[in-house]
Amino acid sequence: MPAVATVLLQQGAADWEFGPVLPVLRYYLGLEIRTATPDGHAVETIGGLRVQADTIFETANIADADIVMIVGSDVWQPQGDSALEKRLKARADAGRPIAAICAGTLPLARAGVLDGRPHTSNALGFLKENAAEYHGEAHYRDVAHAVSDGVIVTAPGSAPASFACAVAAAVKPERAAEVVAYWNMARGEFEALGTDLEKVFRA
Repeated sequence: MPAVATVLLQQGAADWEFGPVLPVLRYYLGLEIRTATPDGHAVETIGGLRVQADTIFETANIADADIVMIVGSDVWQPQGDSALEKRLKARADAGRPIAAICAGTLPLARAGVLDGRPHTSNALGFLKENAAEYHGEAHYRDVAHAVSDGVIVTAPGSAPASFACAVAAAVKPERAAEVVAYWNMARGEFEALGTDLEKVFRA
């Protein structure tokens, strides 16, 4: 059976957060992508893309998927999902990889998954403001890239490229050389531009 990635999506999911990582998982690493939404209905991303759901959160393969990925959306901020959070905590306790980016880190914060391990998000204040159960301040990393302890991958919403690489490395650590090659490809654009975005607009 092919390896499986379970992707948790809410309405208003941020396209750029999962856009880079899904081709890496599916095309390069051969994973089957299974999407889940709260009610099984399609969600519309910030960019207007309609994504069909394979299942609902309640029945999504959380325990046995090769990776569970939580994509950011403003919907994660005001509300929790205690049943989902318990399943995510059980998966983390079993040493099974979970990846979360932007507001997708909030379910992990609420579940206590981040309290004892290095992690990041949009900001420390973002976690504290939106997840009263969070007590991981001592392990928070204030960085602009993804953070991984080998099991839990977290990233700010502004770091989709390093997030994609960290997720790939968590799923297939034996293929680290390919992950590095992907990163080298992704970073070339930013290195070429530096801080001079005006290069894009002139010959």
